[in-house]
Amino acid sequence: MEVGFIGIGQMGGPMSRRLLEAGYDLTVHDVRKDAVKFLIDKGAKWAESPKTAAKTCRVVISCLPTPIQVQEVVYGTDGLMAGWKAGDIYVDMSTNSPTLIRQVAKDAKTIGVAVLDAPVTGGTQGAQGGTLAIMVGGDKTYLEEIRQILQAMGNRIFHVGDVGCGNVAKLVNNLISLTNNTICAEAFVLGIKAGIDPQILWEITTSGTANNWNLQQYPRTVFKGNFDPGFRLSLGSKDIGLAMQLGREYGVPLFVGAAVEQSLLEAKAAGFEDKSVDAVVLYLEKLLGVQVRPAQK
Repeated sequence: MEVGFIGIGQMGGPMSRRLLEAGYDLTVHDVRKDAVKFLIDKGAKWAESPKTAAKTCRVVISCLPTPIQVQEVVYGTDGLMAGWKAGDIYVDMSTNSPTLIRQVAKDAKTIGVAVLDAPVTGGTQGAQGGTLAIMVGGDKTYLEEIRQILQAMGNRIFHVGDVGCGNVAKLVNNLISLTNNTICAEAFVLGIKAGIDPQILWEITTSGTANNWNLQQYPRTVFKGNFDPGFRLSLGSKDIGLAMQLGREYGVPLFVGAAVEQSLLEAKAAGFEDKSVDAVVLYLEKLLGVQVRPAQK
């Protein structure tokens, strides 16, 4: 089967590589042609535009940074809409606005194209290893048709409801995760400012009710001063903004979410937008004059 993949970034790169290694006839497109060279070297074909990918592939997947890019890929002059054919399937694996992807699905339906939203969680490690969890919204009939394609990228596939619900699930996930990330940073800066060694504090918090995924990463990230962008702070800020927007659309107050959004915006304004989301702690360290690093033994 010919599969198109648009958006060869930190997540899209390893995800599309896994499709190629699974034996799919892969056509790729990215605004940076150099980003796809490693795939072309392995046998993938290059598409000059999303329109070209849609014309040659029945299934097209996108994995893009923001809703603005999704909108351009679908509706732009050389976008998917200009190349789609009746019977095609579009799978957007971006963390996207549920409202936007529902509009895309409505417009695509008029020309006989099915749309699924299928954002992922598991980070770059999950993308590399094919162990992503994939949250799929849309008609289950089309999910079953492309299930094997998704299984090349993830080992847990959830059908969560109508189109758009995939992104609702992802935004709920990220609202929780980003809140954990921010409160861990604040709490550790507080503990260290008040005189506790980070390593001892970590051993205590991970032994009891405070334990969570974010804390478990500290020994290889924050404690080592490793803020390489597995998940960029700028994207975390975008995701929390989408969650807040969703809350407004449904009239759900998100008091804690609003505080987390401000924390990410402050860290972003301080120049940490291209570091990992863990860099919220760098902003607090700078304010308080401490570092969340264990003493060297």
